[in-house]
This record gives sequence, C-alpha cells and structure tokens, in this order.
Amino acid sequence: MNKTILSALLISSLLLVACGTSPKTQIYILSSIERDTTPIMDAQNVVIKVGPVSIPDTLDKAPIVSRIDSNSLLADDYNRWSGDYRDDIQRIIGENLSILLPKSHIALGQETMLLPEDFQVIINIREFYGQLGGSVTLNVDWTVARKGKNKSITVKKSVLQENTIGVDYKDYVAAQSRLLAKLSQEISNTIKNNQ
Repeated sequence: MNKTILSALLISSLLLVACGTSPKTQIYILSSIERDTTPIMDAQNVVIKVGPVSIPDTLDKAPIVSRIDSNSLLADDYNRWSGDYRDDIQRIIGENLSILLPKSHIALGQETMLLPEDFQVIINIREFYGQLGGSVTLNVDWTVARKGKNKSITVKKSVLQENTIGVDYKDYVAAQSRLLAKLSQEISNTIKNNQ
C-alpha cells in the first residue's frame, strides 16, 4: 500500500471514532440557600404547606430548557435535571423556608385544599429560563393563605432576574437556585408579616 492510501485510511478511521463518541450527559440539581450565611427571621412556630406548584409544559421535562431568542427555546438532552423539575422547585422552596423560618414546620403537597396547617403557599411559575451566559428570569404568581381566625390571602406577582456568572449549565442552574432563594425570601417575609 502506498503512503497516501494508508494515510487516508488512518484519517477515515480517526474520523469514524470521533463521530462515534457522543458528549457525556451532565445531571444537575437545584440548591437551597446555605444555613450558615442566612439571616434567620424571628417567627412563630407555624405549619406551612408548600404546594401546589405549577410550571409551564415547556419546562416540565428532563432536559434543561434555556432560551435561544425571544421565540425559541432549547431543551438540551446532554444537560438534564436529576429528577422531576417541578418537585425539585417545590422541595427547594420548602427547604429555603425551613431555613428562613426555623421555628416553622414545612410540609410539601400538590393538593389545593387547605389541610391542618397555618399557611399554604401556592406557586404558579409562568417563566423560569434565560440564556446561557446571560440573565435568567423567574416570572411567578404566588399566594400565601393564612388559616384560623385571622384568615387572610395574600396574592402577589414577582418578576425576578439573576445574571449567570459563566456560560455553562452549572452557572445557569446556580442562577435559578439564587432566584428561588429570592422568591423564598419574599414568601417568608409575607408569612412573618401575617403572623
């Protein structure tokens, strides 16, 4: 065999090997606020139910969804959530509230009726994505309903933004976690003010 044919076969083999390898799938999870660095609010011992939580169908999937432009989204099959995204959001908000209101007992549930708790937090996420290397938006309607003789319902809308620190999915998920921390702070302030 001459050198040209041998070189062509070698290059073809290398290209086939390179084409046959797919990128490694990365799995991500949202994180709660840190217990050590969080100012604790002085609040009464109450039972708080977090749920139901609703998210758009465009986000209710295993691949992480980010925005390409104003009319396009990308669901990345190689960057995925570790479990059910809606349940993870609910869990993180519950964990954040347990840190911000440490005397409280937090329950998670998707039922809409009020059970034997003092407060129920209902969350309807309208938008929770952004661009890699840009900003992430959390557009959410939320309700805090108080039971007992001092019944009250507080309904609010929050549109929160957070810049990503870098351009990869790790930074993107970290920005989403910081947005859930901001939302949790607003919710905990409302609960404290209604006690």
